[in-house]
Amino acid sequence: MASTHSSDMQEYTLLMSAAPEDGMQDEIELKSRKHTEQQHSPRFLMLLSVLITLVAIGAAAAFHLSVLSDDEPLLTPKEITSSFRMALPSPNLEKGRDIMMKKKYKLPEMIFPTYITRVNAAVPDTVYESGHSVILSPTDSMIYHWMTNSPWQMCYISGFVSPSELLVAGNKSYRSEGDLSAIEIWNVTTPANTGTLTALSWNTRPARISLLGTVNFTSVEAQRRTLQLDGQELRPPTPRFHCLGETEITVEVACKACHLEFEQVFSTPPLGFELLQLA
Repeated sequence: MASTHSSDMQEYTLLMSAAPEDGMQDEIELKSRKHTEQQHSPRFLMLLSVLITLVAIGAAAAFHLSVLSDDEPLLTPKEITSSFRMALPSPNLEKGRDIMMKKKYKLPEMIFPTYITRVNAAVPDTVYESGHSVILSPTDSMIYHWMTNSPWQMCYISGFVSPSELLVAGNKSYRSEGDLSAIEIWNVTTPANTGTLTALSWNTRPARISLLGTVNFTSVEAQRRTLQLDGQELRPPTPRFHCLGETEITVEVACKACHLEFEQVFSTPPLGFELLQLA
């Protein structure tokens, strides 16, 4: 009995000793599988990212092809601009003028000069009488004098040339050579007795004070077609000055690189150097 019992205990002991070894083996295999799964997980995520990227690229390409294959072609920038509705500049301008006339508002005026007198550097002692003849050259200048009682703050001087068809109808013309786009307007001293401006020589002409600006003696019709001349009366080099209330101004008109001749008379259409009130 004793021997039998001893044998049983030995077998039981052997079974007990084998059980932990089996458990350890299972644990080792489980850890091994987890390690393998951890090694494969980044690779799986990378493949998934690549797949998503390819799908996105494919969708974008398909959308681009669908746009290009549309029946209506894309418009060029020029076609887009031309399709915009063209708005008229100041569409109610005439209506505004009519209102001002009915309300008897004062409109800006064109002022005819009081004196127009030639002076000639080539014959400095020769005296010229004030009149209507205008002669400009590298040696000839013209002295202009204006008087105005203006309700407007600013005035400017312009070389005003009416459209050719109006000049022909009014029996007016001018002769010119050289560059007429920058005729100088000099502010000069106004004598206490303006009657002296009726007869001047080069040596007795009023002294220059400062250059007021330059004027363009070309057709107003041509100037209106030139974009950079639009609104030129509001900015340099247009000769502008304050003229609110009673104002007198005397200027010398000079042209270093031109010859210009015409008759400036008080009639329509206007042709000559004019003082205009600026609204």
